Amino acid sequence: METDLLKIPTKVLRWLRRPPRLYRISPNDQMYVGSQSHYFAIGYSALHAIDVALSAAGKHRGTVKRILDLPCGHGRVCRYLRDAFPRAEITACDLDTDGVDYCAATFRAIPVYSDPTPASIKLPGAFDLIWCGSLLTHLDEHRSRAFLEFFCERLAEGGVLVFTVHGRFSVNGLRKAVFDYSLDGHGIATLLGGYEAQGYGYADYPGRGDYGISLTSSRWIADRLEELQELRLLTYTESGWDHHQDVIACARESLDKRLARAREHWNSF
Repeated sequence: METDLLKIPTKVLRWLRRPPRLYRISPNDQMYVGSQSHYFAIGYSALHAIDVALSAAGKHRGTVKRILDLPCGHGRVCRYLRDAFPRAEITACDLDTDGVDYCAATFRAIPVYSDPTPASIKLPGAFDLIWCGSLLTHLDEHRSRAFLEFFCERLAEGGVLVFTVHGRFSVNGLRKAVFDYSLDGHGIATLLGGYEAQGYGYADYPGRGDYGISLTSSRWIADRLEELQELRLLTYTESGWDHHQDVIACARESLDKRLARAREHWNSF
């Protein structure tokens, strides 16, 4: 697919002065819906969120050796990861096997086919960085909890997890009928009802029984962090990805290590 450079924002255009393989879009990429400018801007936005998270963790790009991109799709973000972390080992994982194969062939990623049940996903070792863009946004509460636990287990000590959810921006957009996420009236009512009652709402797409749209409150995220004590919250940025999805970043650090570091710091005065 050819890229119309005149339509690309300047900040993204600077990135496009890279090897052509980094900005080729697969003809099978379902995330590309006609706007090359928006497509590349979304990837750039993800990289910015990752840089912010690394900075909050006291890290930089050079400290990242192993990366997981799940779900990788056809590389909307993976292309930016490959450019920003040229020596890192990147694992591309998705249910879309064509997307995984494309990321492996185009961005030198290790291909791993995903599974609806996270415990069944076979990944190579632990990761310094996990990017999870727009996965929990489509899962019910049970599966979202399972994936957060899965990511926590797959992080190396000190590793950083960056994931996205639909938060208050999406709630208000649905309430004001700015968008409907392809849901009918019953689905929207179910989605908002769950969010208001439990802090997590979910509704299947029409005709689907396992995939839909979710809404996630900050209190639901806080409750999960209380359960996953080894995750330290780094940042919570509303509408931080593409001016839409909330971005949450956490680092895996045991409480014992955090306490020891605090004692060492206090005793230094």
